[in-house]
Amino acid sequence: MAKLAGRKVRVRYSSTPIAGAISDSITINREAIDATDKDNAGVRQYLSELGTFSMSMSCSGHLAGNTLLVLANSTSTGTHTFDFVIDGLGTYSGPFCITSFEVSGEEGADTVRFSASFESGGAITFTPVGPVGP
Repeated sequence: MAKLAGRKVRVRYSSTPIAGAISDSITINREAIDATDKDNAGVRQYLSELGTFSMSMSCSGHLAGNTLLVLANSTSTGTHTFDFVIDGLGTYSGPFCITSFEVSGEEGADTVRFSASFESGGAITFTPVGPVGP
C-alpha cells in the first residue's frame, strides 16, 4: 500500500475540516475484559468480547475561524458529530465531546494557536474507502 501525505488526515465538523489545523490524530481504545484466574497457570486470559470501545481525537494548529471556540463554550456537556477522515482509507464518524480547548499566543511574528481534545460519547461508525484488508 502506498504511503499517504499527512495532510490527508483531517478532523471535520459538519463536513468541513477544522480551520487552521496542522496536526490531527485519533486513538482507538479497546479495553479488554480480563478473565484470568488461578486455573490459567499464570497466563493472562481475556474474554472474547470487548469491554469498552472508545476513541480519542485531537487537533492543533493556527486559530482560524470560531467553530471549535463556539462549541467549546457551549453550556451543554453533550456531544457533537465529528468525522475523522483518512483520505483513501476511510472515515470514522460519531458523537464526540470536546474535553479540552486551548488558545495560546506569543509575542512576535507568530499566529494565535489552538489545541483541542475530543472523547467519543456513543457509537462510532467506520466507512472504508475501497477494499478492506492488506
